[in-house]
Amino acid sequence: MSRGAADANGVADLNPIRLGYFAFFLGLGIYLPYFSPYLIEQGFTPDTVGAMLAMVMAAKLFAPPLLGWLVDHSGRLIVWLIMATVVSAFLAAGLALLAGMDSGLIGWLVVLLLFGFFWQPLLSQLDVAALRLTGPEPQRYPALRAWGSIGFIVASVGLGALIDRIGLSFVPWIMALTLVGLAVVLMRVPEPGVPRHDQVFPVSIRARLKEPAMLGFFAGHFLINLSHGVYYAFFSVHLAELGYSATAIGLLWALGVIAEIVLFFLLPGLRNRFAPLGLLLIAIGLMALRWLLIGFQADVIGWLLFAQLLHAASFGMTHAVGIWVIDHQFPGRAHARGQATLSAISYGGGAALGLYLAGLLWGRVGAEIAFAAMTAASLIALGVMLASRRVVRWSPAAHEARAGG
Repeated sequence: MSRGAADANGVADLNPIRLGYFAFFLGLGIYLPYFSPYLIEQGFTPDTVGAMLAMVMAAKLFAPPLLGWLVDHSGRLIVWLIMATVVSAFLAAGLALLAGMDSGLIGWLVVLLLFGFFWQPLLSQLDVAALRLTGPEPQRYPALRAWGSIGFIVASVGLGALIDRIGLSFVPWIMALTLVGLAVVLMRVPEPGVPRHDQVFPVSIRARLKEPAMLGFFAGHFLINLSHGVYYAFFSVHLAELGYSATAIGLLWALGVIAEIVLFFLLPGLRNRFAPLGLLLIAIGLMALRWLLIGFQADVIGWLLFAQLLHAASFGMTHAVGIWVIDHQFPGRAHARGQATLSAISYGGGAALGLYLAGLLWGRVGAEIAFAAMTAASLIALGVMLASRRVVRWSPAAHEARAGG
């Protein structure tokens, strides 16, 4: 099919967006397991590494809403995505060049902030593109998103084996190459239109964000992503200190993402049978258990394997329910800004603070207490989501009927 073509059911060719997810998560599968060990290899302390990773995530506080605003007001989604991807690629290459320069911590922080500014909005707007392109068949979204998980596995396992042989020095360069690939793929993604039901169901962004239950939902997602801070910053470091090889670490990251892929293919059936609130609360409870297992039982391979399987709940389920809730609460021309707001508050603010706290905790109290603190954050998130259940407790069938109208 040519760019913008659609099938007999009126749904655009989805192969380019599949490849887009694959390319983006190929880079993420390099960044998450190996960028913090790369920074430690450059001579930075755990406290500093936590602050540096937080700088990348902090950009998500303002970059995704800005890109969402540009998309909603221009009606051009793919063009802005391509521009942000190209700049991100150049900045990733800049991170590689910094390793050979006497730039100091300030130089690193500036480039990391700029990289985060252009890189962080990409996923939320890829989600917007996927949801718009699936049109009357939103149940196809999880299978599209699973291609990102496949890309993550290819990167974490393949590069893990490579790093055992050549070291960490090529990590930023490979990140840059994956972003170049994403830009090329995005040129084949058709420009999706704005959902038509916007004219029937107009949404005031400001009014919706003032609702206590909606604020509680965002606060809950903030805490969910905060609780991932120690995992994303120091899981690889933790396992290396316990004697696991880079290949084994890559395989363990991949196992979590394989569990996530399985979940994504099961999600359409789960969505039709269970309320989003129930799925979300179960996922948060399993997330709290996961951090305890990694913190206290990571030297026991059986418990560690089980903890990685729980990635399907801690990330996969919480992410999917979050996307569904925002898709329901912010339709039409509010869509891009709604997803961007979730991205900024939870994956930006929550993850940034979680990474910063991870650096402080890791250097002062050690792995066990650091992961226990993340368990506490998870349990607080559980209570917040219960208090905000009105936002999450909606009928998927009613939503489908509204979207189809």
